[in-house]
Amino acid sequence: MKTKLPRSTPKIKVSKSHEFRKTHVSLPLDSSLIDWLADDIMARDPEERDLSQIAVVFPGRRPALYLRRKLGRLIGSPFHPPQIFDIDSFMTYIACKSNGEFCRRDAGQVELLHLVYTTAMGMAADAEYLPLPATTSSFEGFFFWGLKFLDLFDELGTELVPTDRIKQAVPSALANAGITEEARGFWPVLPALYKRWLDVLARNSLWSRGEKYRIASEHIDGMDWPFSQIYLAGFTALNRAEEKVFSALTRIAIARVVIQDGQSQWRTIGAKWEHLERLRSVCHGTWELEINRSSVTGSGIRTSTNQSPDPLNYQNIKLHQGMDLHSQLQMAEDIFARELKGKEALAPDQEAIVLPRPEPLIPVLNRLFEETSVPYNISMGYPLERTALAKLLDAVLETQEERVDGKYYAPSYLAVLRHPYIKNLRLDSQSTISSLRSVVHFLEVWLVRKKKSFVGLDEVENAIAHLDERDFSASSSLSLVHQFCFREFEKLKKVGELAKALERLLNWIIEHGTATAYPLTGEFMSAMAGLLEELKDGPVAKEAASASGLHSLLGYLVRQSRIPFRGIPLEGFQILGFLETRCLKFQHVMIFDVNEGVLPPKTRPDPILPPDLRRHLGLPDKRQAVEISRYHLQRLLAGAEKIHLFFSEDRGQMKSRFIEEFIWEAEKQAGHRGVIPVHRTFNIPKTRTSSGFPVKKSGQLIDFLSLFTFSATALDTYLSCPFRFYAKYILKLDIPDTLDMDEIDPLLVGNLVHKILREFYLPWLGKKIHFNADYDNDIETKSDIALKETFGPKSEWSGGVRLFREVLIYRLKNFLRLEKEHSQGHLLMGLEVPCKMDFHLEKGLKTGIKGVLDRVERDREGIIWVIDYKTGSKIRMPRATIASRISDRESIRQELVSFQLPMYLLLCDQHYALGYGWSKMNAALYGLRGLEESSNLNALRTILFKQGDCPDKIVQGIYVPAFKTIIKEILNPEIPFTYDPSDFAGCRTCPYFRRLCKAG
Repeated sequence: MKTKLPRSTPKIKVSKSHEFRKTHVSLPLDSSLIDWLADDIMARDPEERDLSQIAVVFPGRRPALYLRRKLGRLIGSPFHPPQIFDIDSFMTYIACKSNGEFCRRDAGQVELLHLVYTTAMGMAADAEYLPLPATTSSFEGFFFWGLKFLDLFDELGTELVPTDRIKQAVPSALANAGITEEARGFWPVLPALYKRWLDVLARNSLWSRGEKYRIASEHIDGMDWPFSQIYLAGFTALNRAEEKVFSALTRIAIARVVIQDGQSQWRTIGAKWEHLERLRSVCHGTWELEINRSSVTGSGIRTSTNQSPDPLNYQNIKLHQGMDLHSQLQMAEDIFARELKGKEALAPDQEAIVLPRPEPLIPVLNRLFEETSVPYNISMGYPLERTALAKLLDAVLETQEERVDGKYYAPSYLAVLRHPYIKNLRLDSQSTISSLRSVVHFLEVWLVRKKKSFVGLDEVENAIAHLDERDFSASSSLSLVHQFCFREFEKLKKVGELAKALERLLNWIIEHGTATAYPLTGEFMSAMAGLLEELKDGPVAKEAASASGLHSLLGYLVRQSRIPFRGIPLEGFQILGFLETRCLKFQHVMIFDVNEGVLPPKTRPDPILPPDLRRHLGLPDKRQAVEISRYHLQRLLAGAEKIHLFFSEDRGQMKSRFIEEFIWEAEKQAGHRGVIPVHRTFNIPKTRTSSGFPVKKSGQLIDFLSLFTFSATALDTYLSCPFRFYAKYILKLDIPDTLDMDEIDPLLVGNLVHKILREFYLPWLGKKIHFNADYDNDIETKSDIALKETFGPKSEWSGGVRLFREVLIYRLKNFLRLEKEHSQGHLLMGLEVPCKMDFHLEKGLKTGIKGVLDRVERDREGIIWVIDYKTGSKIRMPRATIASRISDRESIRQELVSFQLPMYLLLCDQHYALGYGWSKMNAALYGLRGLEESSNLNALRTILFKQGDCPDKIVQGIYVPAFKTIIKEILNPEIPFTYDPSDFAGCRTCPYFRRLCKAG
């Protein structure tokens, strides 16, 4: 596609009659650049209706809309507007005019990326040039560096860096410690690659941005201009190509430069903007710092007679501190509702929301505009990678990258199926939106139950065959999902094949899904379709890449893509990116995320050009971006009547240095602190009341409880919260398992450890324990067997499982080292012994208790030990002594803490019919978590009865009465199941708190 030129107008050679006899202008920061330009254009001849021989050049595109609107209002009738350019289109115009009427074609990023790759490969094949690093011999290995080279070559072009200077920088690059090894390998060939790149662009009649700027600056002198006057308006910092153009145009007096850097209450006292000083220095002619009557200084620069700015108005700025974006929006909602109440029509220069980073755009639209009638216009690009569509394609390609022996990593497989664009598909006329959801839900449960790390598609399809119904075929629907989301991508080898497969997936989703019902989906789909079309139809389509290479390529391109929004640009509330505010003035401004690292943005290390190399090449210091951000913010705020700045301070986030500067400047002027108050969000805790619905015990419920067999865990649950006991053991509302192979479920960890230790000790059951010399290898073998049974073959283990294995074996070996010292010669009486017994509450009333004893053994002194393994970090042991007093549930909770070991003693005594008396029995918790090579026996064992205790009195006087008290309370029909107000903090970890209990 050839670059379009403005409509033709008669060529005018610059002569004395067309010279700008006016000075360049420096306006105050708080003035309206657009209004001043419109007035100055019309001042020449207020009756003129053909302004097409005047050109106006802005830094960006948006000010053109405002200038045309202002001129239309001043003229009040049809007119030919000036030719208005943004700087990119102006440089393109000059570059094209330098070639006569022939203009090169603008190439897309993918086409340029492939072109720089083929250029580099052509050099690699030429013996005249030094070889490239071996890792970049394929397109897959090169494209990351290719993207970096495109950015570098553009900057070399805009900054007019000659190849000779690049050659001179090579020794410095090779010696630079701040450059990566791979980047160092490119530097010897970089000068030749850049020179050849310029030749290739010319040969193919293609433009890159840097080449446009370079050509424009080289051919600016001697051009014939069709414009009588050119305004260069609103610029802040110029690159060297722009400097050359500004210098040439002002030298022939056809151009007038208009900037904003006059005094303002928002400008830091004594501050100098070096980038604006440099801009002035390259422009020929005199400068007028203000547009009122002024005097001329000896330097040729006119200065205002009154240079003192007004004091900073503290009343028009409000600072709002939140914890995150959502708390910022919560504060903004109140302001929005209060200040915009009743406003239906808004001028485009009235209200603006500014987003320094684009990610908050969707939350802003949802929270502030969804339920209002206030019109709005979006003037910023939204990152394609933030869309649900990009997330889906990323998930699809991730499954291919993780595929092993034809099987898919189960969590990643489920991530694709759970995506709203997939689970809401309607694949035939009979199915509903919920049809495929039910299949996905079944597979979630099935995969969790099977504990599979990897799963085959055929295996999954067989597993759901029983779900087929007359009006919905689950297996055929899932087979279609497998075809479009998985099988289509299994044998891809080339970039074009990937683009076609993704395009088929998109079309299928649009045809059968609900995606198009979501807001802005049309824009998201169009942007992705355009990117895929470049990959499919361009020369890059034939390049080969692996699954990970294809995934990385699409990921890089998606991350660099921005979605433009089409709206009514001069109507309603304006939502803009930070740079889109250049040259514009708004009455009311709300800026979100005014945080350090966002405004000013964080600079990332450059792998090719560290700071000292940039200086060597004469490239601008990246720190200049901070000063430019400061200027744009001060200019925007200077023109506003009311300002709201929102920032977050939590989890390492800090308010922007710019806010700190405003506060400091205000406090200096006022002479005291606290001049600008900061409004904060407060989390007001809800009233702590008892559960809104205490559950009364009906006769049916009492009948159920009378037949209930209590475990120690059930009683501990009741001890912490009766309502939680009701939800878990009566309603049986279990917490659903999740499939996350990188985060091993704590319950699964406990089950694995118990299983491994049972197999390890099993040969000594009924015998004395004697560790052999090879016990380390034995525990490792048994661990691998247990892990294989749980997670499948070793080749299918995730990184999380492999790491878990190393930690598990390390802990078990340390545990057995201590066990060898302590348990050698003990008689092993039982392993994982299931026990159940009747427990008499009072005459004629009994209930059942149960438990599983991990290990029972008799030590060398004849003491029977009940041992329980703990893999968690929390060890809960009874604190009761013979002096303890228990009367109700609260005192039992404080003294007994947990029923587990006391109940295990009762069960063990009854199961083995010991009759020894409690002084011959004891229990211990063995904590395996945190065991190190230096750990001793005390770190391993926590003992129930310590030396000096009276076990008989504690069991009969404390434990047994406590059992009776709690179980009787559970069976008492007069005591409902209710929330326990004494442990409100414990509610935070309760799975029933928010959705069921709602006690807090």
